[in-house]
Amino acid sequence: MTSTGNQRILTMATLLGSGALVVGLFTAYVVFGSQLALAQAGDSFMDVFTAAVLMWTVTVAAKPQDDDHPFGHSRAEPIGGLVVAVIAGVLAIEIARSAVAALIAKERVELDYLLVAAFGAKTLFKSFVFVLSSRARKRTRSPAMKALAVDARNDVLVSLLAIGGFFAARSGFPTLDSWLALPVALWIAWAGVELARDNIRYLMGEAPPAERQEELRQLAADIPGVISAHDLRAHFLGTELQVHLHIVVGDTLSVQEAHDIGEAVRVALEDQDDVGHCSVHIDIR
Repeated sequence: MTSTGNQRILTMATLLGSGALVVGLFTAYVVFGSQLALAQAGDSFMDVFTAAVLMWTVTVAAKPQDDDHPFGHSRAEPIGGLVVAVIAGVLAIEIARSAVAALIAKERVELDYLLVAAFGAKTLFKSFVFVLSSRARKRTRSPAMKALAVDARNDVLVSLLAIGGFFAARSGFPTLDSWLALPVALWIAWAGVELARDNIRYLMGEAPPAERQEELRQLAADIPGVISAHDLRAHFLGTELQVHLHIVVGDTLSVQEAHDIGEAVRVALEDQDDVGHCSVHIDIR
């Protein structure tokens, strides 16, 4: 199965699993009045939306270039990431508002161990998603898989916080449930900010790190027949790099030989996982 197929399966599993968690956690909130359960349900709802958006973006980004999109569809993934970031901000505000309202009203929480079961189920499920999406990210360098991995990691930590809050409340600190919902809201908001920042740089055509640019330049310079490579410029076009560079070849070569060397450089760079397109200018010395 292709890497895109594996990504689709993982995002679909996340969507279905998170949907089940939304139902369970929101039911726990209704039955027991736990603000942490509501915060976790809200976070899981965001996970459902995230998985749905990522499912769409992975599918669209995998489409080949066509007449209307001559450079492919790689910008679909960062666009989806920005949508998810906006939803994260909305959810964070709503969770914080509900927790503050519960503190003002001094609502009591019914501390049933079913709450711990719900939080534990989310911890186990998101740990599983984190491991798989991290492996997929290492293989493909996909921003979608990075978003899924970061979200899953945050959810594991927040769920552990929720379990700690439950036992603290049972030990005589009943309002701690609502207090701990506030950092959950902040965590969700911060995840949204980070996601927005990462994807904006893709859409704005930011250059890759200088170290990566030097690696690409050196790769071109090592092609047989290339005397040197210089004036490399690279920027993100969606999630892929568009690279422009100059190479120097000997003046004793024929036009066809020089062209073949330029083609070898182009193919070598476009074989890199993060490079989508490369154009090569040939200088004669």
